[in-house]
Amino acid sequence: MIDAHTHFWDPARLSYDWLKHVPEIAHAHLPEHFAYAGSVIFVQSDCRPDQALQEVDWIRQFAITGTVAYAPLELGAEVRPYLAELVRRPSVKGVRRNAQNEADGFMLGAYTDGVAAAADAGLSIDMCIRAHQMAELATVLKAVPEATVILDHLGKPNIAGSEFDSWESQLSRLAEFPNLYCKLSGLPTQADWKSWKPEQLLPYLAHAIEVFGPERCLFGGDWPVVNLAGGYEPWRKTVEAAVAGLNEDQQERIWSGTARAVYKL
Repeated sequence: MIDAHTHFWDPARLSYDWLKHVPEIAHAHLPEHFAYAGSVIFVQSDCRPDQALQEVDWIRQFAITGTVAYAPLELGAEVRPYLAELVRRPSVKGVRRNAQNEADGFMLGAYTDGVAAAADAGLSIDMCIRAHQMAELATVLKAVPEATVILDHLGKPNIAGSEFDSWESQLSRLAEFPNLYCKLSGLPTQADWKSWKPEQLLPYLAHAIEVFGPERCLFGGDWPVVNLAGGYEPWRKTVEAAVAGLNEDQQERIWSGTARAVYKL
């Protein structure tokens, strides 16, 4: 099993401005605190951008299967020297520039050029966006068909607000791009943190698996952010229920095979 979406951070070492909004998890979260026996992909934890290379070097001391590092893709072609620094670090398999809180249009123009530069560097691109940005992502995918792109958290549908139909149709359209993969992650924090039930999340998981197929879906626990909404085990068991009807090979793809492919492990 490979958990393809795990965060670690230490506020005593690096600065994470966003943690002030979630004091429940604003303390250090290190591998020694994570009760999990499989392999993990570390995904950048949004430390201060000028500390991002330090984050990559810090995480190398731990037994991490691969790293998705921060990269300022909005610099366009000018991001290439930064990407070259990342490629020199063999643990780095992909990049991410969190766009979920950016204004409409952020991913167009220079950002798209940055995605192309990352693809040229042999790196995958994780996309952390919200559901209303999915049409914008489609424009990026159309412009850069050579990029290997992973959609984090199923595009962050507003489950607490009962958003489904519009998200469902947009995800179906995105699945038509063969270079896009879908990370089964992050849904508990899109639902009511205190009261979500597996049956609320299963339709979202079922639709993602249906339109992408197991060969383009991969599991992510989103620890420790998932601790805001019930913890790791309830989420893992929900994904287990979602894949229970698949055959053994299909389940293997979701739990580890797709991660191996997209991150070139």
